[in-house]
Amino acid sequence: MNDRNVQREGALQWGWSAAIAVAAVAGSVVTACMMPFVAVAVMAAATLRAPQAVATVAVAWAANQLLGFALMGYPMTDYALGWGLALGAASMAALGIAIAILRRGVWDARLVLAALAGFGGFELLLYGYAHLAGGLGTFTPAIVGQLALNEGLWLAGLLAARALLHRAAPGLVPALGMGAR
Repeated sequence: MNDRNVQREGALQWGWSAAIAVAAVAGSVVTACMMPFVAVAVMAAATLRAPQAVATVAVAWAANQLLGFALMGYPMTDYALGWGLALGAASMAALGIAIAILRRGVWDARLVLAALAGFGGFELLLYGYAHLAGGLGTFTPAIVGQLALNEGLWLAGLLAARALLHRAAPGLVPALGMGAR
């Protein structure tokens, strides 16, 4: 691979990374701050190399926190800040799970498994944190089910957007499996 191809692939990776993060953060405003942390992690794992995937998840998380604290009036308390950090850690855990599952290739069954396992790990980590900090009341079946549906719909939407962009301009977005290499 020559230098020009390496530069092009790097720009492609960072452009797609930004698109995932911006879409998720903008969309979370529309959906009452139900940020699709796991969907972002799985999509990043499926299409981006590890450094860009980590950066994508980190930027999406940081933008979500900035939006919440600066614009949505989240209280600047130890409790709120702690939950924000827990969300960041859980998002990175979901990314690690997705990368591990998708390492051998990306296809429908692996994407579903990565999403389910990533969501399970994400929720389990947050549930553990809730035992320490409080907030166990947010782990009812109805709430967790709503969050799972939100994540699934977001992942489907991100996959559809990637597929449409890939058909319209094949060189614009990375192929599925790009991150699994």
